[in-house]
Amino acid sequence: MTQQTEVRELKPGLTPFPAAADIFVADQPWLAEHLLPLISIDLGLVRPELAGTVVHMLCPVEPFEGCIGDETEAHHNAFTAPNWFALELTPDNRYRFLGNEGFFQRAPQHGGQFTKDAYACEHTDEMLASHAKASAYYAEHGRLASYSRYGKGEPVEQDYLDSLGGGIWYGNWTSHPPIPPAFQLDKAENAGMGDELEDHGIRITRDGKPFFHVANVAGYNWCATGADSILLFYEPESRTALFTFDWT
Repeated sequence: MTQQTEVRELKPGLTPFPAAADIFVADQPWLAEHLLPLISIDLGLVRPELAGTVVHMLCPVEPFEGCIGDETEAHHNAFTAPNWFALELTPDNRYRFLGNEGFFQRAPQHGGQFTKDAYACEHTDEMLASHAKASAYYAEHGRLASYSRYGKGEPVEQDYLDSLGGGIWYGNWTSHPPIPPAFQLDKAENAGMGDELEDHGIRITRDGKPFFHVANVAGYNWCATGADSILLFYEPESRTALFTFDWT
């Protein structure tokens, strides 16, 4: 597998700011309420035999505090857990969420509890506005710039991806919280202790079939805030895209 770090120059197969209508299945329109499309990635860039299979890096609007999926456990299933969720990639390269909409705190299943918190609503507005501004900047300048809540309101140009391809790496995400039941995460006894270990001693599988690391990027490269690293993994046989988040 090839690897590129600090991806600031686009190459064929990388498409920033894909339209939500083009990457989510039509019968789950609510996905666009919860997940912001960042960049589409042709997997041929990391595994030539998968050329034409296109996955999409996403930044959740949540969490306002804690991890995505916190406090919604009654709506979780085998494909979702705090800090984890999975989607199926359809043959036409669209995402179908494998969990329930109630996984998200902003979902109508929670009776508008999220909207009763002024700070949570401010967070949502800021995430949506910053993503829109970054998209407009890209359309005008052909480069990515973020409008971080920690800046002075001015755009700061960023990498599209922190890494593309390469092995799985050890981090906070590997131990807390547990991976959803549909998947298995195995760690060698000395996981993360040395670069000589393949994938840092970490293996993620679904029904025994291994995932590989597609890409990772900080949420705040694209939006007002977000995880220090959004991690995207893929399993080709089941066409499963698995997301988790590293908070350092």
